[in-house]
Amino acid sequence: MKFSPSLTLSALLVGLGAVSAQLTVTEPRADHWWVANSLNTLAWEGSSPDQFSVFLSNPDTNVLTSLLALTSVTYAYDRSKTINPGGITPSGGYTILLTNPLNSSDIYARSETFEIKAEGSTYPPQTPAPGASGSPSPSGSGSATGSATSSAASASASGSNSAGFKLEVAKGLIGALGVLGGGFTLL
Repeated sequence: MKFSPSLTLSALLVGLGAVSAQLTVTEPRADHWWVANSLNTLAWEGSSPDQFSVFLSNPDTNVLTSLLALTSVTYAYDRSKTINPGGITPSGGYTILLTNPLNSSDIYARSETFEIKAEGSTYPPQTPAPGASGSPSPSGSGSATGSATSSAASASASGSNSAGFKLEVAKGLIGALGVLGGGFTLL
C-alpha cells in the first residue's frame, strides 16, 4: 500500500474541522435575560475559532422574521461584549448564535433559550454563570517605566452589570498599555 501525504493531510484537516469550534455562550441564559433597547452582556468561554459573528434568533416568525445580525466580527479573546439589541419585540424563545463570519449557517455555538423583556424592565440578579468558579482576582507583580498621555476622550457607563469587574480590569490594562506604549487613546 502506498502512503499518500495529501490524503493524510486531508484526513487530518477534516478531523480538526470537526472539533475546532470550542465556544460556549454563558450569557444570556434562561435565568439571565436581556432588556430591549438597553445595554446587555453577551459572554462566552473558549478561544476557538478566534473570531465569529453574533446573531439573534427566535423560531417564532411573529416575533423575529429572520436572524438579526448583532456583530459582524467578534474576537474570542474578548470573552464578553455589550450588546444593545434595539427595539426588539419582548418575548421568550430567543437564542444567540455564534457563527462563521463568512457563512452564518455554520454555527459554532448556541446560547440557552432566553427572554428579552420590555424596555425599562429590571435586569436579573447578578450571579455567576453555571460552572464558573468564584470571583476572579488579579494577581502578579511587575513594573513599568515611561510616560502616559491622556486624551479628552472618555468612556462612561451607568447602572450595574456583571461586567463591572471586567471593566475595571480592562481600564487597568488600557492604562498599562498607555504607560508601556507611550500613549493610548480610547475612542
